Amino acid sequence: MKKLIIIFTLFSFNIFSQTKICEKIYDTPDTLAHYKSERKDLPKYFSAKILPILSDCIKQKMEFVYSMDVKFTIDESGKVFAVEFLKPVLSDYCSGKLRAELLAMEGWQPAKVKGNKVCSIYIYSIGGITWH
Repeated sequence: MKKLIIIFTLFSFNIFSQTKICEKIYDTPDTLAHYKSERKDLPKYFSAKILPILSDCIKQKMEFVYSMDVKFTIDESGKVFAVEFLKPVLSDYCSGKLRAELLAMEGWQPAKVKGNKVCSIYIYSIGGITWH
């Protein structure tokens, strides 16, 4: 029984020690979080990684998306730790595939308040998605 308690304690410690919870999440920081270094990098990422997933959503569920608003929550290390789809309402299939891809994004620079890196919200809108 003691071995089971020790194993459970170590397992719980490892799970919770890997998750960093932000004390405060800013929606209007002094400097916004940004993806990589150029303004073109985020649209390029969406074209390369997200549009194929949306295309698959159309094939699987006949779910057409013509515009999208995505709310990212980015921690002070630049890791995306939450993603919410504000528009449109997506099926579980589609939102699950998109969320998995977006949570794995690397290259974010965190927001800053008074020169300090902070957790923040970043909303990205995509309009005019056309399907051929």
